[in-house]
Amino acid sequence: MTQQDEWTDRIIIRNLKLDMSIGIYEQERVKKQPVLVSVILTVCSNTNRQLEQIEEVISYEEIVRKIQNLAKSRHFNLAERFAEDIAQICFGFNKTLQAEITILKTEILPETSAVGVKIRRFRDD
Repeated sequence: MTQQDEWTDRIIIRNLKLDMSIGIYEQERVKKQPVLVSVILTVCSNTNRQLEQIEEVISYEEIVRKIQNLAKSRHFNLAERFAEDIAQICFGFNKTLQAEITILKTEILPETSAVGVKIRRFRDD
Protein backbone atom coordinates (compact mmCIF):
# COMPACT_ATOMS: atom_id res chain seq x y z
CA MET A 1 0.00 0.00 0.00
CA THR A 2 1.39 3.39 -0.98
CA GLN A 3 1.21 6.53 1.14
CA GLN A 4 -1.24 7.95 -1.41
CA ASP A 5 -3.56 4.97 -0.77
CA GLU A 6 -3.30 5.57 2.95
CA TRP A 7 -4.47 9.17 2.55
CA THR A 8 -7.59 8.60 0.47
CA ASP A 9 -11.15 8.18 1.60
CA ARG A 10 -14.31 6.96 -0.11
CA ILE A 11 -17.57 8.86 -0.21
CA ILE A 12 -20.47 6.51 -0.93
CA ILE A 13 -23.96 7.38 -2.10
CA ARG A 14 -25.93 4.19 -2.66
CA ASN A 15 -29.19 3.90 -4.59
CA LEU A 16 -30.30 7.52 -4.75
CA LYS A 17 -33.91 7.24 -5.95
CA LEU A 18 -34.87 9.54 -8.81
CA ASP A 19 -37.95 9.83 -10.99
CA MET A 20 -36.66 11.26 -14.25
CA SER A 21 -36.93 11.53 -18.01
CA ILE A 22 -34.31 9.23 -19.53
CA GLY A 23 -34.14 6.91 -22.52
CA ILE A 24 -34.37 6.74 -26.30
CA TYR A 25 -37.73 4.99 -26.65
CA GLU A 26 -40.94 6.94 -27.12
CA GLN A 27 -42.49 5.62 -23.89
CA GLU A 28 -39.39 6.83 -22.01
CA ARG A 29 -39.69 10.31 -23.49
CA VAL A 30 -43.30 10.84 -22.45
CA LYS A 31 -43.22 9.34 -18.96
CA LYS A 32 -40.67 9.69 -16.17
CA GLN A 33 -39.24 6.47 -14.83
CA PRO A 34 -37.53 5.37 -11.62
CA VAL A 35 -33.74 5.38 -11.68
CA LEU A 36 -31.22 4.44 -9.00
CA VAL A 37 -27.92 6.30 -8.89
CA SER A 38 -24.90 5.15 -6.91
CA VAL A 39 -21.68 7.11 -6.57
CA ILE A 40 -18.34 6.15 -5.06
CA LEU A 41 -15.77 8.92 -4.91
CA THR A 42 -12.13 8.44 -4.04
CA VAL A 43 -10.99 11.68 -2.45
CA CYS A 44 -7.80 13.11 -0.99
CA SER A 45 -8.08 12.69 2.72
CA ASN A 46 -7.57 15.55 5.09
CA THR A 47 -4.53 14.50 7.09
CA ASN A 48 -6.09 16.18 10.10
CA ARG A 49 -7.70 13.21 11.83
CA GLN A 50 -9.58 15.50 14.22
CA LEU A 51 -12.22 16.40 11.62
CA GLU A 52 -15.18 18.20 13.13
CA GLN A 53 -16.39 20.69 10.50
CA ILE A 54 -18.35 19.99 7.31
CA GLU A 55 -16.09 22.47 5.51
CA GLU A 56 -13.19 20.01 5.98
CA VAL A 57 -14.82 17.30 3.86
CA ILE A 58 -16.93 16.86 0.72
CA SER A 59 -20.60 16.94 1.66
CA TYR A 60 -22.53 13.95 0.33
CA GLU A 61 -25.72 15.96 0.84
CA GLU A 62 -24.42 18.59 -1.59
CA ILE A 63 -23.59 15.90 -4.15
CA VAL A 64 -27.09 14.40 -3.79
CA ARG A 65 -28.75 17.80 -4.29
CA LYS A 66 -26.67 18.50 -7.40
CA ILE A 67 -27.55 15.10 -8.89
CA GLN A 68 -31.25 15.67 -8.14
CA ASN A 69 -31.12 19.07 -9.83
CA LEU A 70 -29.35 17.59 -12.86
CA ALA A 71 -32.00 14.87 -13.18
CA LYS A 72 -34.75 17.51 -13.14
CA SER A 73 -32.99 19.80 -15.62
CA ARG A 74 -33.75 17.99 -18.89
CA HIS A 75 -34.37 14.73 -20.72
CA PHE A 76 -31.35 12.43 -21.09
CA ASN A 77 -31.32 10.10 -24.10
CA LEU A 78 -28.66 7.84 -22.60
CA ALA A 79 -27.78 6.68 -19.10
CA GLU A 80 -24.15 7.02 -20.17
CA ARG A 81 -24.59 10.79 -20.74
CA PHE A 82 -26.28 11.18 -17.36
CA ALA A 83 -23.41 9.28 -15.70
CA GLU A 84 -20.80 11.46 -17.44
CA ASP A 85 -22.56 14.62 -16.27
CA ILE A 86 -22.62 13.29 -12.70
CA ALA A 87 -18.89 12.57 -12.94
CA GLN A 88 -18.33 16.20 -13.94
CA ILE A 89 -20.28 17.32 -10.86
CA CYS A 90 -18.05 15.12 -8.70
CA PHE A 91 -14.85 16.53 -10.21
CA GLY A 92 -16.11 19.99 -9.34
CA PHE A 93 -14.85 19.17 -5.85
CA ASN A 94 -11.08 19.65 -5.83
CA LYS A 95 -10.40 16.67 -3.56
CA THR A 96 -12.03 14.15 -5.94
CA LEU A 97 -9.46 11.81 -7.52
CA GLN A 98 -11.80 9.18 -8.98
CA ALA A 99 -15.55 8.85 -9.52
CA GLU A 100 -17.47 5.63 -10.07
CA ILE A 101 -21.08 6.18 -11.14
CA THR A 102 -23.79 3.53 -11.56
CA ILE A 103 -27.12 4.31 -13.23
CA LEU A 104 -29.88 1.68 -13.02
CA LYS A 105 -33.29 1.79 -14.69
CA THR A 106 -35.52 -0.40 -12.54
CA GLU A 107 -38.69 -0.75 -14.62
CA ILE A 108 -37.73 -0.67 -18.30
CA LEU A 109 -37.35 -4.45 -18.78
CA PRO A 110 -39.88 -6.36 -16.66
CA GLU A 111 -37.87 -9.58 -16.76
CA THR A 112 -34.99 -7.87 -14.91
CA SER A 113 -34.72 -6.12 -11.56
CA ALA A 114 -32.61 -3.40 -13.21
CA VAL A 115 -30.49 -2.55 -16.24
CA GLY A 116 -27.91 0.17 -16.52
CA VAL A 117 -24.37 1.37 -16.85
CA LYS A 118 -21.36 1.85 -14.59
CA ILE A 119 -18.52 4.23 -15.43
CA ARG A 120 -15.25 5.00 -13.68
CA ARG A 121 -13.43 8.25 -14.36
CA PHE A 122 -10.15 9.67 -13.06
CA ARG A 123 -9.17 13.29 -12.57
CA ASP A 124 -7.27 14.46 -15.64
CA ASP A 125 -4.84 16.83 -13.98
